[in-house]
Amino acid sequence: MTDASTVVPLVSGLGGAVIGAAAAIYVPMRQRRHQSRDDDRSFRERLIREEISALTRLRTTGRAWLDVLLRARQSLRAGLEVELNRFDDEVTKTSLRAASAAYQHPGPVQEPGQEVESLSAQIFNELQDLSWKIRAQIVEGPRAGEGISDFSAKFDRIEELRAALNVKLLERIEQLSRQLLR
Repeated sequence: MTDASTVVPLVSGLGGAVIGAAAAIYVPMRQRRHQSRDDDRSFRERLIREEISALTRLRTTGRAWLDVLLRARQSLRAGLEVELNRFDDEVTKTSLRAASAAYQHPGPVQEPGQEVESLSAQIFNELQDLSWKIRAQIVEGPRAGEGISDFSAKFDRIEELRAALNVKLLERIEQLSRQLLR
């Protein structure tokens, strides 16, 4: 028969080795799981922040383009000469920024964004059409006996579309901001 004093250290040693081996496997595995969860959360937060930034750019770039057209219209109505090259440069610069903002929009993280894309496309088309019409007036110059078209209906339509788009964008930005706070 073996002495209990030799069995107890052997069993304790084997138990300690088993516990140590399990801890050596379990602890790093648990740390990796936590790290993976943190990485996923971090990645998701980055996507949300990028979308918020893209939505904000989408709001401001369309406004900049509209402002160029409004200034040209005001100058034409006041009888001032509008420099064609400068007008073309400003329209090109602001329209490219607007198009870039629309194309760089990563799309919604969760919800379909057809309304935003549709409104953005309509605004872009309206701004492009109005740009060509104002440009034509700049090229033609004031015609004898005829007033300058001010395209009020076009500007009103763009403002209506922009207001609808801004509501959708702000709703989406608010929704995304709430997700960040969770």
